[in-house]
Amino acid sequence: MKKFSLIFLFTFMTFGLFSQEYVWSVYNIKVDRVNAGQVVSAMDNYLSQPGNLVDGVTVSLFEIMFASDDNEATHVIAFTGNPDAMNAMYSAGQNDQWQVMMSTFDQLTESKGSAAGRSIHTFNVEAEGPIQHILQLNVKEPEKYAPAFKKMWTTVKPDNRLTLGQFVSGRADGVSHYILVSNDDFKDLVTQRDWNAKEKAAWQSYRKERGDMEIVSTMTRGLVKQWK
Repeated sequence: MKKFSLIFLFTFMTFGLFSQEYVWSVYNIKVDRVNAGQVVSAMDNYLSQPGNLVDGVTVSLFEIMFASDDNEATHVIAFTGNPDAMNAMYSAGQNDQWQVMMSTFDQLTESKGSAAGRSIHTFNVEAEGPIQHILQLNVKEPEKYAPAFKKMWTTVKPDNRLTLGQFVSGRADGVSHYILVSNDDFKDLVTQRDWNAKEKAAWQSYRKERGDMEIVSTMTRGLVKQWK
């Protein structure tokens, strides 16, 4: 299983209707458990100050719950929003408060990679949960995969918020796309959905129409705190 750059997140409509999708960037960090609270405080001190969080950008801090042994990160910092808002964030200057936050990060954390990308299709955002399960994919025929995914989940209607997205930069070897599924709790994460006949038929059609693909890795992360 290949070492992966983690991902992530939110602004959509529900039950198969499509709204404006989003772009994202993530930073994977390793921090000792005893110092995790200081990282949260440093982020809160900066992001809670007026003017330090660009309107339209959501910042989320996740703790990694489950991952393969080759993952060295303990947390993920995710930035999400529309392209204009995200561009404004990356174009903004760095003030003294930013430097204070980064000083804390330099002392307490190790960088374990970063990535950027975009969502393609998002469903059922009203069922957003604090636990997110992510499958990283090697999609060989993206021109088939995205339409098949949209058709499948428009028919079935997912129980949870569901996103198909694409890596643009920072992806691991062999990874091109991802699927993100939100869950309410651990039971929701590990409980399998009961499929009726119509849904089983839609799933079989999806498998035939999506083209060649491979699941490269999976991981699960839990939300620690969010700023928006």
